[in-house]
Parts: sequence; structure tokens; C-alpha cells
Amino acid sequence: MVNIVCRIVEVCVFKEDLQGPQYLLLRRSANELLYPGIWQIVTGSMKNSEAPTDAALRELEEETGIFPDRFWNVPHVNSFFVPKENAIDHSVFFAARFSEGSIVQISREHQDFRWLSFEEAKAMLVWPGQIRGVEVVHEYIVGQRQAASFLEIKLTKIRRKSS
Repeated sequence: MVNIVCRIVEVCVFKEDLQGPQYLLLRRSANELLYPGIWQIVTGSMKNSEAPTDAALRELEEETGIFPDRFWNVPHVNSFFVPKENAIDHSVFFAARFSEGSIVQISREHQDFRWLSFEEAKAMLVWPGQIRGVEVVHEYIVGQRQAASFLEIKLTKIRRKSS
């Protein structure tokens, strides 16, 4: 029997500038055991009994040094099979907007970062689930479709809870 688990969170970070929306990709350090050197969005594991929203905001701050000015639950779940664990892992997907002047400070887990256009970001990502997630963010959140207002998570409640 295959196990179904949910242990991963992913956060598509974007900012708006004169060139249009820019998406943040992080390059994993060459010395990382898992997927060294690949470009990815913010990705991390949930700690024991940690809620996905809390894990996403924690990973975001750990990997970029920034707390977002706006945050959304994205209607996309990335799924992948882990053969050695006989498990299908579902990762919860979020979007975060950084303000124009935000300065990214990457963790040791990464060696580089880039702000890229939508098409450039999609071309550099490795995993189909992350590519599709960025497409959903671009269409629904950045594109300000009606669903975006229903999906936004108010950060004042989260800041108060975690303070």
C-alpha cells in the first residue's frame, strides 16, 4: 500500500516593478546532498505538528530573510512519488509578495538567487509541479483574478499568533 503524506511547503515569491512581475528563484548550494545546484522556488519541510502556513512563512524567512507584505494560499498542490519510502508526497503551495525595496539574504542552503520574468522563471525551474504552481500564481494571484481575494491570508493574524 502506498502512503500519502504532506511534509513539504513551497512558496512562489514575486515582486512588482516597472518591468512587470518578477519571480524569485533560489539556486541550491553545490554541496547540498539533495538536488545540488538546481534552481527552485522557496521549498522546505514542515516540522512536527507545524501547520503548513506557519511552515511556509518560517521557510520563507529562513531562506530569504524576509517576511512578505502579502501572502496567499494557492489553489495548487504539487505531488510526487518517493520510491524508497513508498509514499506520495503532497506539498502545499503558497505565494508571497515582497515589497519593491526588499533585500534578499539567502541561507547556506543556497548559493545564488535571481529575480526573473514569468517566462524566464518557468524556463529555469526543474520540476513540473513548481512550473505549474508558478503558472497558477501568475494567472490568479499576480493577474488579480477574483479568486486572489478569497485566497489571501491576512498576515496581521499570523504575526500576532507567532509573536
